[in-house]
Amino acid sequence: MVKVSFDKLEKYEETLERVVFHARVDDRQLRCLISRRTLEEHFTILGGPHMRVENCLHIFARNRSAIHDSARRLIGEMGASDLAAATELVLSPSFL
Repeated sequence: MVKVSFDKLEKYEETLERVVFHARVDDRQLRCLISRRTLEEHFTILGGPHMRVENCLHIFARNRSAIHDSARRLIGEMGASDLAAATELVLSPSFL
């Protein structure tokens, strides 16, 4: 079983409309991504096509535990070779 932890240094990539955060998986870092649309669909009813950056980061922070739990579950389901080759983990609506 892999050991997974997360930093609290998430940032919003405005041009790609997603929040980026990092997981530490055993001794390496894995970049994790969740889109604005996924945040809107799963964690708020107040979203819109031009949701502000601050709102996305606030929604992420308010739901950090659930988002981290989903990422931890996906990482745990990956096989050793897939995990070794992975550089990014994308959290899509079907995985939350």
